[in-house]
Amino acid sequence: MKGTRIDSGQIASLGATALLSAVLFYSGFFTFLFAVPVQVAWTRHGMQRGVSAAGITGLLILVSHAVQAVRLTGGASGLVLVDALMPLGLLGGLVIFNGARQYPWWLRLLAGGALALAGAFPSLRIIAMLGQENGEVTQQFSSMLAMMGIEHGQTAWIALVRRVVLNSVGIALVAGIAANWWLGTGIVLRSRGTSVTLRGVSVPEQLIWMVIGGLAIILMTWVSGADRLAPLGWNLFLVGGFLFALQGVGVIQHLLYRRGLAQQGERWVLTVLLVGLFIPGINIVVAGGLPLLGMSELWIDFKRGERYEGNSE
Repeated sequence: MKGTRIDSGQIASLGATALLSAVLFYSGFFTFLFAVPVQVAWTRHGMQRGVSAAGITGLLILVSHAVQAVRLTGGASGLVLVDALMPLGLLGGLVIFNGARQYPWWLRLLAGGALALAGAFPSLRIIAMLGQENGEVTQQFSSMLAMMGIEHGQTAWIALVRRVVLNSVGIALVAGIAANWWLGTGIVLRSRGTSVTLRGVSVPEQLIWMVIGGLAIILMTWVSGADRLAPLGWNLFLVGGFLFALQGVGVIQHLLYRRGLAQQGERWVLTVLLVGLFIPGINIVVAGGLPLLGMSELWIDFKRGERYEGNSE
């Protein structure tokens, strides 16, 4: 009887977690962070609860999209179903990042991002066709721009949206997995009197070729005009830069820690840096400076060790 009550409580907890994640996903404002409750469940209760929470959340999103698709007609119903694959891919990426602990964090993050990208691929194919033909998707997007008061120059706007989405989808998905992990894990660790730290975070020096290769492709597209390769170059460049940016944050935390910064104060380092990304002028310094600081460790020994108090995973 006691076991039944525990099982019922676990089911209720999983249902509440999945429902909260689904609500966050459809909220609009917190869509990017919809998997934080799933990560909280994983960090607090372990792999089984985490995988279950991710699975139930994905099921709720899929069912909700299916209900919306039934109410629509024509190609719009198919678009709604395809749209459900992106959050499912991100949830799968979060599971990979949490579950494959035998591999380095950067490899798990790239693998999780690759799975999330696979889920987003059908939607990306549709976005790639925006403005290329006078299809249903282009007409719907034009109607949306008109509702926003943009009635002139829609072709240029559509081309800009297509270029930005295709060029930055990789870093959006990788950063999404990292952000949901960081916030969810941080919530649990703060309740235990500790905090997430990136002081021990480092990437292998070979990943600099990911940044260099991406930059080379970008320059090649500018010279040759072969725009089809531009998304590949930008995604390699931005994702590689993001990994080195995390290393840069670790370097800053390490230097401040050596000067007496309390462990609980380390989380404010990343908070201040994130706020700086939204301040004009400062955001350029933060976005460019963090990756460069991380890359500088290829030549500068900041004497960072692997054994730190707290949690860097």
